[in-house]
Amino acid sequence: MNNNRLQITSGVLSHLQKGRKRNSLIPSLILAFLFYFLNFLFACASAPKPIASESKTGLVSTYLVKNVTRIQGFSGPVDETNTFFSEDSQAVMWVKLKDISGEHTLRWEWYSPAGELYHTTGNYKINRDGKSRDYSTSWHRIAIKGEKAGTLEGGWQVKVWLDDTEIIADKGFEIIFDLYRYITRGPNTRVKPDNNKWALIIGIEKYKKTVSVPYAERDAGLMKNYLTNFLGVPKENIITLLSDGATKAEIEVMIKDKLKRLMRERDTLYVYYSGHGIPADESPYLLPYDGDAESPKITAYPVEDLYKDLEQLPAREVFVFMDTCFSGRSGRDKKEELIVAGVRPGLLKVRDPLLLSKKIIAMAAAKGNQLSNYYKEMQQGLFTYYLLRGMAGYADTNGDKKIQIKELAKYVEGEVDTASRRLFGLSRQQNPVTMPIPLGDRENLEIAPVITGD
Repeated sequence: MNNNRLQITSGVLSHLQKGRKRNSLIPSLILAFLFYFLNFLFACASAPKPIASESKTGLVSTYLVKNVTRIQGFSGPVDETNTFFSEDSQAVMWVKLKDISGEHTLRWEWYSPAGELYHTTGNYKINRDGKSRDYSTSWHRIAIKGEKAGTLEGGWQVKVWLDDTEIIADKGFEIIFDLYRYITRGPNTRVKPDNNKWALIIGIEKYKKTVSVPYAERDAGLMKNYLTNFLGVPKENIITLLSDGATKAEIEVMIKDKLKRLMRERDTLYVYYSGHGIPADESPYLLPYDGDAESPKITAYPVEDLYKDLEQLPAREVFVFMDTCFSGRSGRDKKEELIVAGVRPGLLKVRDPLLLSKKIIAMAAAKGNQLSNYYKEMQQGLFTYYLLRGMAGYADTNGDKKIQIKELAKYVEGEVDTASRRLFGLSRQQNPVTMPIPLGDRENLEIAPVITGD
């Protein structure tokens, strides 16, 4: 069946005039039943009322919702919103009219982000018996999940016409790719685990001695799901360190000792970090859970040492993703927060970490003194959101079902730059960096296959 069809049923209030026989409702109920199954339409009207003075039919209320409820034959809006996700089943436009007298028509028009007419119901007749009623409710939906609408991201518009002459409702809404549900659900076809793949995932949301990093643990969890569901990293090959479990000692033990003993030369390692970074003498450090931001040389993990330690692992390839910045500030809130008390952000400058390894490719969330922002609506780090979105298939610009490093880098750098300016303005512009610079012959290296979900 067409998922974009109009859905209307008709109903009559149970409080009828005293003395009317109950079996007189049977024809009306049968008619409502037929309307529902034959036309998939949904409209509800109050009981007819004596005609008094003529009044103009008008709009009482209108809602964009994810669903409608049906109680005793009447519809009502449920879960009002102007943001829908690609995993939502539908978008519903519900309207309530007053002073219904005579036959009328309603027409829904849905417009895509390109401004093109995506679907229209045509003029559908309501109040067919022509009697006067206090009110009438009607709704129409478009299907989203698994349909073309789910792939058309951006700003949509829906309009409702009364009697082909008047727009009585006009609402805008967005359809956004639901990355979180897409990744956590995984693809239909299970990806076979690959014992040659390993991952170290670090998400430090709460710190012992400084401000928190909202969504860091959620970022780490989503990365873990992606690596398992789409890249085939076995769950037993994933080491996850969260908040108070990500101490300096624990991180260094995992990299310098345990992974070195577990991995082989043919293996691939994915390292993900979401948490604070800190500068010291213009050098970048990763701040562990128990690190002191005022004494990074003693309590933090130098990024340069991280690369050296990873270089010593018996791995064929190492991919590093760091959703952090080295500005001394936190960008995971509406207002910037200082990580280092008493240090003016404008005086903090750090060099971009240099990477000369032949086995390591790294992607950092921001340039030297920029902030690593958050994406509140998605409840993710801005870099992590577009990184995983790109790896989920959006970075496949040549359509070969493979994500190459150069494709992923270009996609993430462009999307994060645009989104940071849109969400926060130029003062918090964010530009991810991929290293080494240049990538050389490794720019065509495949980092992920494109495996579709539902």
